[in-house]
Amino acid sequence: MSPVQVDVYMPLPEGWGICLSCEMLMARAHLDQGPQERGLDEYPPDWQEDFHRFSELIFNLSARYGDSVLIRIFDPRSLQGLARSIRYGVHRYPTFIVNGRQKVAGWDVSRVESELQSAGASLQPEAASLEQT
Repeated sequence: MSPVQVDVYMPLPEGWGICLSCEMLMARAHLDQGPQERGLDEYPPDWQEDFHRFSELIFNLSARYGDSVLIRIFDPRSLQGLARSIRYGVHRYPTFIVNGRQKVAGWDVSRVESELQSAGASLQPEAASLEQT
């Protein structure tokens, strides 16, 4: 079964540097600050908090659903992100578009998960066992 596609629209901090794959490898090897941390201190505290909240949410969804979801993140300030934001009528951030149909705007994680499960995404076995305890 193909994964449920989740397109997420959220303004991201600039200055992430080199390609994301290289950034993640460098961060995992503890060679430099992680891409999510570099340059973040230049932003206002509320933006920093939103970005940390967003990062945790994306990493949590990825860990809980694993290969049953494909998460793509678009910055609405990029050309592709702007065009897609207009297409889907994105006005609030973050906004989640599940399988190109269902739109969830804001931080309602339970609604995002409900849409994911309705679209066929399944929890990883270890995530399901953690929920039961």
